Amino acid sequence: MYSINKKMPEKIRKYYIYPATEGVFLAFLALLLTAVTSYFIYHHALFAIKEEIRDGLLRTASGIAACLNGDQIASFDSPEKKDLPEYLQTVNMLQKARIATKHCTYLYINRLVNGSVVFIVDPTPVDEEGKPLFTDEKNLEPSIPMAPYENPSSELLEALASATPVVSAEPYSDSWGTFYSAYVPIFDSQKRFVGTLGADLRINDMLARCKPIEDATKRAFFVSCALSLLFGTLIWFTRRFSLQLNESRFILLESFLLAREFADQSSIRIGKQLNKTSVLLKNISERLEKVTTLKSQEFPEKLKQEISCLASLADKIQVVSELKCGKGNLELGTFAISEVMIRLAGKMKQVSADGFRLKTSFSDKIPRELYGPVFTYEELLEQMGVFFLKMFGGEVRCACELIQEGTREAIIRQSMFADISTADNSGSDLLKVLCDRGKRNDFFYEVELAEAVAVPIVRELIYLLNSDINISLESNHFSISFDTMFQKSPEAEDTEDE
Repeated sequence: MYSINKKMPEKIRKYYIYPATEGVFLAFLALLLTAVTSYFIYHHALFAIKEEIRDGLLRTASGIAACLNGDQIASFDSPEKKDLPEYLQTVNMLQKARIATKHCTYLYINRLVNGSVVFIVDPTPVDEEGKPLFTDEKNLEPSIPMAPYENPSSELLEALASATPVVSAEPYSDSWGTFYSAYVPIFDSQKRFVGTLGADLRINDMLARCKPIEDATKRAFFVSCALSLLFGTLIWFTRRFSLQLNESRFILLESFLLAREFADQSSIRIGKQLNKTSVLLKNISERLEKVTTLKSQEFPEKLKQEISCLASLADKIQVVSELKCGKGNLELGTFAISEVMIRLAGKMKQVSADGFRLKTSFSDKIPRELYGPVFTYEELLEQMGVFFLKMFGGEVRCACELIQEGTREAIIRQSMFADISTADNSGSDLLKVLCDRGKRNDFFYEVELAEAVAVPIVRELIYLLNSDINISLESNHFSISFDTMFQKSPEAEDTEDE
């Protein structure tokens, strides 16, 4: 059976929600992203600090080298020179330079002699009080001039060979520890290369500078763990709430489907009862007709009228019962409101000579095409038009407007109204009675009233469209309106048929 008010889906879609799994997965994903981001920041921060340390070490060594006397350093070519005042002055200068800066641990001067690297000046690091800075050194005695340098680094060899500044790309280790080193060439007054000034920075000092960044990265990681846990808990809570809502929705939709099925079955049962009532009334009318045929002279004319009204009422009940049982031919199809209005105006002109008094209009917001019982819809509007043209002598207006639009359906309000002043006195009284009957929902309680207004199946037609008729008499205007729900396409009807 076609029902234009079937909004509920035939199949209930069930959503699969796993709160714990989704919460754990998203928390792990958030933790992974924050961990990768923190590592990326930490790695680039360390790289930037290493570059700054290398540049600072090279700048410090270059500044100290610029203050050295190249001619004196060139004269330090034997071990005996270690007691010269010039030598002691150079050692003292390097000691003060090392104490004044934090960018180097050792300061020393090397030279390349016969392919071997030797020390020229190599003071032992001391503090401000003149005490050895590192008590864990294997040999606290300074190297004397021309003492060989065992296992020199590749950077030192490069600096001595090229007479250009060289700084370590990565830390290296030797007998004194692990260092970053910078080597700067020293020239005499004649611009001749006399050796290199080496500046070493212990790796422990560099790690001490990187310690704040490492601590900040650890704290950021722990904070990201806490935020990921909080995020996962929030996802678990919201998805668990969604799961409960979905289960409630599933139960509610099932209840609606059961209620709709019950309503359809009840409608069929009501239709069957109406069919029995119609058959009973027809039998009564046929028996009365036979009696009046045999002895018509014995029955007054009033009895014949009552028999005719009874037969008419039986026909109406028969139509409604067939519609309720789904046996009526609704002639469903796709149509446009504009075409319906045009056909309605044409039929009114054919039915009545003054049919031009009916003016039609419709809203542009109504969808261009609708799907539903075209014949029944047009017949209802036609009968309403006949009634209004009969009752009123002035202009009659018929309007259609969009009340609500969904994805599959649209609710259209049809209204027809006219000025009450254009009706005669007897017509005004009839309209008042009609409004009173409409409010009490017994529009066809009296057959005479239905026949008088010449709309014998208006209420049955509106009932077929699953709507309620609204009859009002306000502001000197009499109006009849009702809402009808149409589908936008026949796909929903095809789904129901399947």
